[in-house]
Amino acid sequence: MWPFTQKNTDHDSALPRTVDVRQAFARSKAGAVLVDIRSEQEFAAAHPKGARNVPPSRIGAGGGGLAPDDEILVICLSGHRSLTQARRLAKMGYTNVANVAGGLRAWQQAGLPVKGR
Repeated sequence: MWPFTQKNTDHDSALPRTVDVRQAFARSKAGAVLVDIRSEQEFAAAHPKGARNVPPSRIGAGGGGLAPDDEILVICLSGHRSLTQARRLAKMGYTNVANVAGGLRAWQQAGLPVKGR
């Protein structure tokens, strides 16, 4: 076996699904919880309408009020930080977690509703 080839089973075991911003918007209107994991300052400046602000520190303290069987859509500015937190939620036992591809930038580019200053 090639010495540098290893399968990272820990990484592979908690890959959440990915949804695009239009799917996320429709799912949030249907009752899914849209979770913006950015800082309170970033969230205050602009966030998807209807999103709940749950920064990583609150996820670690019991999920920020999220139920394990909630449909949870995780978003950030670009989709990178949210992927990390979506994986974290999945590892914590949340069963229906998805990362929102492209984040707030893609949300705004799609013309979806935004709140903030």
